[in-house]
Amino acid sequence: MLVAVPRLAAQQLDPAITLQADRLDPTYQSNLENLKYDLEQYIIEYDYTDDAYGTKVPILYQIYFEQARETGTQTSYTAQLLVTNRTDQRYFDKTWEFPYASGQTYQHGIYTAVTSVIDYYAYLVLAGEVDTYGRLAGTPYYNTAREIINRASGLGRGWQDRLKRLDDLQNHRNLRILRYTFFDAYWDYQESSTSDAIIGFRDSMELIREILDRNRDDKYTKIFLEGNADKMAWLAGELEEYDALKTLIAVDPDNKNVYQGYLP
Repeated sequence: MLVAVPRLAAQQLDPAITLQADRLDPTYQSNLENLKYDLEQYIIEYDYTDDAYGTKVPILYQIYFEQARETGTQTSYTAQLLVTNRTDQRYFDKTWEFPYASGQTYQHGIYTAVTSVIDYYAYLVLAGEVDTYGRLAGTPYYNTAREIINRASGLGRGWQDRLKRLDDLQNHRNLRILRYTFFDAYWDYQESSTSDAIIGFRDSMELIREILDRNRDDKYTKIFLEGNADKMAWLAGELEEYDALKTLIAVDPDNKNVYQGYLP
């Protein structure tokens, strides 16, 4: 049985950063010793939203260093990056280049090749999270991510790909509405509004069908389903929406065992 948690809006990010630098020379690895702490503090000390609640949204940055090279007086690094909220958002960045020196400090409002990427993904994760609180409510956070792109596009490679990702996410209206519709139904049921929960859940299933009928391999929807399979199966079971469970088995076979567990 899933445990109910309060329906709140997010205020701060709860970051975790991991570094994998095995490919680098030991000298360059030692230069990165403080980067994890510096970036976590950079995120923790900043309020990315102005909401009145204290809920924290988890965000994990996994940095995979590939190369280090000397450019004048600086050392520049090339890395790949995986960013996730540990549930239903996951973004892989193949090209991240930035200069870094041990002892370097970062300040919000000053765009660098490091902090611009960190902030860009922070706002993507927040946008997806806030979309669960209201219909398309994450739009201001997507817009802020776009402002970062406009200001940081000259800071290293990869910004065209980040722009495309932003466009794909912000313009994916059905998935964004699905985020709100499903979670609204989920909370409605936990707050004893069963009739509203049934309506919302059925609307959610229709959105899933529409998305996957158009593109069976829609990656962001697949990640959403993967991250919320337990909740969806539980709610379907509670509402006795067994046909929905059969549909979920068909469209999301990777989580077949989860959905089957709630069939009578």
